[in-house]
Amino acid sequence: MNTEKEKNFVSAVIYVRNNETTIGSFLDHVYSRFDALFSDFEIICVNDASEDNSEEKIRAFSADKNHAVTLVQMGYPQGTELSMNAGEDIAIGDFVYEFDLAEQCWPEEMIESLYRKMQEGYDIISACPDGKGRLSSRLFYGIFNKYSHLNIRLRTEAFRLVSRRAINRVAAMTNVRLYKKAANANTGLRQTYLEFQPPGNSYKDRKSSKERRGLAMDSLILFTDIGYKIAFIMSILMLVFAAVVGIYTVVIYSTGHPVEGWTPIMIFLAIGFFALFASLTFVIKYLSLILNLNFRRQRYIVQDVEKL
Repeated sequence: MNTEKEKNFVSAVIYVRNNETTIGSFLDHVYSRFDALFSDFEIICVNDASEDNSEEKIRAFSADKNHAVTLVQMGYPQGTELSMNAGEDIAIGDFVYEFDLAEQCWPEEMIESLYRKMQEGYDIISACPDGKGRLSSRLFYGIFNKYSHLNIRLRTEAFRLVSRRAINRVAAMTNVRLYKKAANANTGLRQTYLEFQPPGNSYKDRKSSKERRGLAMDSLILFTDIGYKIAFIMSILMLVFAAVVGIYTVVIYSTGHPVEGWTPIMIFLAIGFFALFASLTFVIKYLSLILNLNFRRQRYIVQDVEKL
């Protein structure tokens, strides 16, 4: 490790939600690594309305520290993404570390490794476990990467380092940063991953199942065209069905003895179902365009910001 400290100002944004058992040791690790590497830095803890003693642990840690520790209190539980956005909005570093999980599940040298890699001209670098991860995560990333048009494949991340240029680029693109991974990938800036071997050869996303499901659904709608693809395929299937029913109806009418009124009803239903799914395809396409042109406004509620 170099004895001369780096002159760039660096921020760390840490998401905290009921982490009283880990936040103290995690802050101690991050602070010690930053203090050894950087001349100037800040640590921002975003407390997402924790119901345990996480806030007291943060205050106790910051009592005798030379560098600034900022505590952001969210008004009520709002999840990882919005809480991290709230912390990032007040971060002033040239580079910002984003810790979605207040647990050290990666090698100690990863903080410095990401920073050194950033000096090679990258704007976004993520620390990623090299394991396969849970089945639901692999399924989501498989679908997302298939139907999105990003220049980098998304995967499970432990934490990431982003440049000020990347943060400004995302802010200029949209008011909403609903899914930070996809928003970062959409910047078009240089991005890469550094892999690590997680303890026990496994890495688990600590987000709740409800939060993961909601984030996955919103991300697929906002950043991929899977809805349009599904509607388009259904329209083609209904077109084939309408054609088959139409041919079958004409054959029965010409050679058999159909029930009175059966022929026009079947033709009407076949055409009607096709028209329904065709219309749905256009509606979804227009909605996707509207989302791309006018993203939903970001909403998060901060109760208090305090320099400790």
